[in-house]
Amino acid sequence: MVKYLFICFVCLSFSSRGQYIDIGASIGGTTYQGDISHYSSRISFQGARFLKSVHLGYHFSESFALKLKYTKTSISAYDRDSKDAWRAARNLHFVTDIKDVSLLAELELLDMFKKLRKFNLKPFVYFGITYFNFNPKASYNGRWYDLQPLSTEGQGLPGHKAPYLLHQVGIPFGFGLSYFIRPDVYISFEIGPRITFTDYLDDVSEDYPDFELLRQFKGPIAADISYRADELPSGPPANELETLARGNDRDNDWYFFNSFTVGYKLNVVDYKKRRRSFRHGRKCHF
Repeated sequence: MVKYLFICFVCLSFSSRGQYIDIGASIGGTTYQGDISHYSSRISFQGARFLKSVHLGYHFSESFALKLKYTKTSISAYDRDSKDAWRAARNLHFVTDIKDVSLLAELELLDMFKKLRKFNLKPFVYFGITYFNFNPKASYNGRWYDLQPLSTEGQGLPGHKAPYLLHQVGIPFGFGLSYFIRPDVYISFEIGPRITFTDYLDDVSEDYPDFELLRQFKGPIAADISYRADELPSGPPANELETLARGNDRDNDWYFFNSFTVGYKLNVVDYKKRRRSFRHGRKCHF
């Protein structure tokens, strides 16, 4: 699916009468906000994980562009690092890789910040749609387990809702600032939150399950990974936190990209003229 979308986008770019094709690569960090966050605020740089991405864009004008962007990254969080006592006592954690494909509409804001033009700076904002996959994991007795198949909150068990999907659609948006080293080469920094429609990036959302039912259908390891407060040396005894919610299902999880980009703008019309000129040759006069 991603390959066909990429090919269609390339064909559309070369057939349009826009001004520039834009290619680039990015590196940076990804942070997360959810049920195992360190703080209740949405912006936090704790637990940042490395990201890398590439993009292909088409600039229809100086102020508007469409970009197709692929990003590979990961997110993680540990209750043991939380400042909240009840989260620290819950003692959950997760790690997941994320592969993100986004179609973005980018708007440059030089008309609003004209003084930046003389410094070769261009502020911009963007929004669009993203398709991503994830697969939360947790460590138990030295081994990493995929959490979704374990039904840690009873998903898929009799009387419970269906398991959550590992492929999701989200809404990306963000802002940034570009600096043009040359008219066709730039570097930029951007911050881009991703709104998701799932509360299970971290495999935590609602209440603890019926542990007897969980052991019956998924085995003892699933029950042990679902409830981990009793693993702490001074933690609560087994099942003492069961009366509390395991997570907060009223607020979906987010993830955030913070990245630096190096990009190159190719003027298609000029490029074709140069190729024709080289192919037919030129006479030199001395």
